[in-house]
Amino acid sequence: MLTINEISEAVRRGERISSEAALKLWREAPLWLLGELATMRKRAISGESVYYNRNVHLEPTNICLFNCEFCSFRRREGDADAWYMSLEEIEKRAEELQAADITEVHIVGGVHPKHDLDTYCAMIRRVKRALPHVTVKAYTAVEIFYMIRRDEISVVEGLRRLQEAGMECIPGGGAEIFDEQLRAKICPDKCSSEEWLAVHRAAHNMGLATNCTMLYGHIETLEQRIDHLERLRKLQDEAPGFDAFIPLKYHSRGNRLSEAGESSVEDDLRTIAISRIFLDNIPHIKAYWVSYGKATTEMALAFGADDIDGTIGDTTKIYSMAGGVEKPTMSVEELEAMVRAAGFTPVERDSHYNPVVRSDEECVPEPKSVPEPEAEPKSKPEVEETSEDNSEKRDSRDSRENNDDMKRESGSPKRTQRTRKSGGGDGGSNKGGFYRRFPIVSHIILASLFGLVLIVGLYIGLKSGTRHGEAIKVPNLLGMDVDDARAMAEAEELQIVVRDSIFDVDLPGGAIVDQLPRTSTVRDVTVKPGRKIYVTINAYSRRMVEIPYVAKQTLRQALNQIERSGLTVKELIYEADMTSTDYVLAQFVSSREITPTTSRRCEVGTGVTLRVSYRRDEQQVYAPRLVGLSLQQARKTLWDNGLNVGKVVYDDSVEDLIARRKARVYKQSVQLGTSLKRGSEVTLYLSCDEAMVDSMSVIASGELRKFEERRRKQLAEADSLALANE
Repeated sequence: MLTINEISEAVRRGERISSEAALKLWREAPLWLLGELATMRKRAISGESVYYNRNVHLEPTNICLFNCEFCSFRRREGDADAWYMSLEEIEKRAEELQAADITEVHIVGGVHPKHDLDTYCAMIRRVKRALPHVTVKAYTAVEIFYMIRRDEISVVEGLRRLQEAGMECIPGGGAEIFDEQLRAKICPDKCSSEEWLAVHRAAHNMGLATNCTMLYGHIETLEQRIDHLERLRKLQDEAPGFDAFIPLKYHSRGNRLSEAGESSVEDDLRTIAISRIFLDNIPHIKAYWVSYGKATTEMALAFGADDIDGTIGDTTKIYSMAGGVEKPTMSVEELEAMVRAAGFTPVERDSHYNPVVRSDEECVPEPKSVPEPEAEPKSKPEVEETSEDNSEKRDSRDSRENNDDMKRESGSPKRTQRTRKSGGGDGGSNKGGFYRRFPIVSHIILASLFGLVLIVGLYIGLKSGTRHGEAIKVPNLLGMDVDDARAMAEAEELQIVVRDSIFDVDLPGGAIVDQLPRTSTVRDVTVKPGRKIYVTINAYSRRMVEIPYVAKQTLRQALNQIERSGLTVKELIYEADMTSTDYVLAQFVSSREITPTTSRRCEVGTGVTLRVSYRRDEQQVYAPRLVGLSLQQARKTLWDNGLNVGKVVYDDSVEDLIARRKARVYKQSVQLGTSLKRGSEVTLYLSCDEAMVDSMSVIASGELRKFEERRRKQLAEADSLALANE
């Protein structure tokens, strides 16, 4: 494992760091070092700029189908403090904003049971009708996935209809924490992490920009935070489109996770800093001032944040209902003062991070500074009549100036003569006279000439020094031998740098399994000559790792330790037990039992067999939803549910071994919700056809909803029967 100094040097060199390195920084690096490294990365991307915008939020309802543990905003229909805005009320609210100087309307709210895709599209149209010049940033992936699932259409079709209605970009809410086990605890009703990512992936491929978030500071672990960031970074590599990442601080008032408390300011700053350091491909990190408060937001600017959100105008209640800023509103002057106090330059932006140039910033010098045309006839005779007096005055002034110069520089008669000559009394007919008569015009001309010279100089310098304008198409290196890739890259004036290695038994040693920058199927990715391409290769041989002793603990704890060690699960063998379920009784590697005294080293990727207990009355489990997951995620989900992986079948879209790493499950041999014995096997069918997988995911979500409803009814009936028997 790298040391803190080695990781820091890699960051300073602009290199990508691994999840393990990020975790070590998060836990062990001093706060000042994180601030230094994050600020360095921030300046490399956005210089001294810190962005803000003029925006308002529109929250049509707080009535929500979902009942997340951390939410203080959600209300049931009929609650005293629930609200619901009709389409007419939404349009009226938009009309009230016509006089406001805003560039963005941000629409999010509860997932109302009566809202379908047409309703959401109508909301956008009403807002755009009243505010045609304003960007509409609308609906989290959770809302979008729900409306698409309800209408039983594909993600792409749903996004297209929203885009046609006037939606220009998507906010990043609803991501929470991607770890599925944790989501099952804090937001079991919401779409899965893969479904959230699928919405944003489809949006990016359609050219829609989005944001991304992480809700932290509740019951998640640092490992789960890093996993969350890793998945965002991976999606941005595959389908670029995230404009900004927003770490959202959990607030504990009025929700069922209140006992978890809240994160400290130091944890907030560490989260901001690690986000900036780790997410090297997402342009902006936002310190959402409504979440942090003004003081912490200002400090966050010294830890890598380069955006603080906007004016808002007391239009959001999501955080105030949870104990955040009570009436969130800030003027432009306050926002800019905050940025300047932190030592940076405030820049107003639009929703796509283009600087907004206000009309008062574009104006030319005041007309009164330039002589009025009608005053010219009067000024000429005055100059002629007093030219002798004016000459004497100029000579006197020049004499005083030259005497001052002579005091500063001992003896300069030539300079005195030169000054007197240029300031001679020729009635202002020479260049010096024009400069004195029209000083502002002269400054503008000189500044323009200087700017022209500077631009030409920069152009020539860039052309010769950086080969500006030259571009090389990034080759697809996946599957190539690293030595062959180096030879090809050298011919293309590129460099190959190995940044990491894995071991996959199905791949030859030295095969490239990942690269950065990546190629794209929708556009050519180009770089300048001499650019480094960072690659991950398949190792030539497996490295040896320690086998953790995981017996005598819960299955979930054992699985986490095995995964962190670089090993995998070969099989779960269940045995009846009188006392507990999902408790690891013993572990085996190559048929040899591992004990606390056993020498425990093996090759990375080795499978571990676990013998696990179950109570006789808990022998049955239900097949989980696997559609939409990667092979690794599907395996982990099966193990978490007491099941084993059977056959793995790839369709024709998976053309080679490298493509297998991108494939996702589109079908499972056992239907979701089917009752199985613990330890049963499930066959997985995988594909690289994203459109097909997304469509199958929509169907699977509908099946999951029906299954959960059946289970709720069964449990309610069981409870009623138990009460009756008592």
